[in-house]
Amino acid sequence: MTENRSRANIFIEQNRFSYIDILRGIGIFFVVLGHIYYNDVTYRWIYSFHMPLFFFAAGWVYKEKPIRDDIKKRLQTIVRPYFCFGMATILYWQLFEKSFRSADISFIQAIEGLVSGMYEHLSFNVHLWFLPCFFIVTVLFNALVRIGKKYRYDLSFPVVLCMSAIYIFAGLPSLPWGIDKAFGYILFYKIGSFFSLSKADKRLQAHPISYQRVCIVFLLTMSFFFSYCSINQGIMWYVTAMLGIVSAWIFSVLLHKNRILEYLGKISLVILCVHGPVYRILIKVVSILLCWSTDAVRENFILSLLLTVLTLALCGICFQIIKRFFPWCIGRQRNKAVV
Repeated sequence: MTENRSRANIFIEQNRFSYIDILRGIGIFFVVLGHIYYNDVTYRWIYSFHMPLFFFAAGWVYKEKPIRDDIKKRLQTIVRPYFCFGMATILYWQLFEKSFRSADISFIQAIEGLVSGMYEHLSFNVHLWFLPCFFIVTVLFNALVRIGKKYRYDLSFPVVLCMSAIYIFAGLPSLPWGIDKAFGYILFYKIGSFFSLSKADKRLQAHPISYQRVCIVFLLTMSFFFSYCSINQGIMWYVTAMLGIVSAWIFSVLLHKNRILEYLGKISLVILCVHGPVYRILIKVVSILLCWSTDAVRENFILSLLLTVLTLALCGICFQIIKRFFPWCIGRQRNKAVV
């Protein structure tokens, strides 16, 4: 009886995490679309929530670990991929893309930028900024939880609020490894953890499907309206971001199962790291074939959507190659199942 109950609990937990993978899949789709499609309104809406969504999703699956064990795991699964993909794209940049891009940085400058982990110094693959910032957030949050537990006080809540207040009201200069951005994004991680601990998904599923659909429409409408009116500065950045995140989260719970989005969610780290060079090559090829400028290609929604799908498909192929021949790049062992 106990064994059957344990298996049932594992099954329920896997189902809970399946729609978090769907949520990540939704997030990475909008990340790629937002980087390809040129449209001011769409840009403002997507950018209002797409990166906070990943911190929220990571907070949802957070499990407390000893500080040393957590740092060791994060070094393997976040920092190692950061430097591996960073070095790969630096070499690609220097050998190929540098010749037809306006930004011109030397090999040494690129290495310095990679070590610094600062957004403005990662022009060879700017999307990598997320990884060092994510490392800081995850390690810091776990340390706060562990230290707080030792003293029987939840340190994460007041410290995260203070960090968010500093980010909003005081501002911070650009710091190495996205420490300045971590002050802002760590609140989404905390909210994701809170949603998970409070079993918000169970509460949501207790309501009729029609209620969930109405919530999605309402939240998306408010999210789009706030973004369109640029009501996303200061504390409203958190409000606007959470409107988009919660609507995507409800949709993922409602959808529950979707193999494509789940798969995209599971390989979202690789997609984030390699999609930049992939979509830039595709845009260049399409612009040559159609005799259009690259801007004209990116301003066409249908073409941008098709390029997004093709970019994701090629990133999926890249993931399979990496998993087969270079699994250590993504912190995995050969033939180990993706989780």
